[in-house]
Amino acid sequence: MADTTLTCPNCGYGFAELQRATRMFDCPSCGTTLFRGDLALEPMGDHGEMHEMPMLFGLHDTIETGSERLTVIGHVRFDYGRGWWDEMWAIDGNGNGAWISIDEGDVVLQHPIAPDDQPRWKASPDLGSSFTFHGEPYTVTETDRGTAIAIRGELPEQLRVGEAHDFVNASGQRGGLISGEFWDGGRAWYEGYWLDPFEIRVERAA
Repeated sequence: MADTTLTCPNCGYGFAELQRATRMFDCPSCGTTLFRGDLALEPMGDHGEMHEMPMLFGLHDTIETGSERLTVIGHVRFDYGRGWWDEMWAIDGNGNGAWISIDEGDVVLQHPIAPDDQPRWKASPDLGSSFTFHGEPYTVTETDRGTAIAIRGELPEQLRVGEAHDFVNASGQRGGLISGEFWDGGRAWYEGYWLDPFEIRVERAA
């Protein structure tokens, strides 16, 4: 849905088209990161330095997997000490969103899990912990901490450069993947699957 009333409080740039679910984005005119409040846009500072590097796809590109067609509208880069990984926020034709993670050639597509359907942990579980989700056994195979170092485009949640959170990845016996993110006062879980990079069709933005 178009919104013609929102302007950047720093430079006055007008935003005629924002997704209804968008809560945070960067101003293309002055680079200020903005948070979408109830009545106006609130500045949140700089959006960090996104070092250019070859990528399978990027902002505004459209990708097709075996069952989904999504357009990338947001990009966050996270540092985890040994390196970094990229998270792309993408939406389908109905505005439904998914996160696409890219880390050293590995690609995962995940959809948010509703709060009342999430695994039981409210804090990061230990490596090796096991649980069942929708009848499938999962085991936590990775635990770490990530820090946001750069933000671009539109995102469905508030996130600041320098903000850190704990995360876990849990693998299912039938190839499924569930990830959890934990921070002071909150958590989020996502369910998804691995993508073969050679089977992803990419339409580059004009």
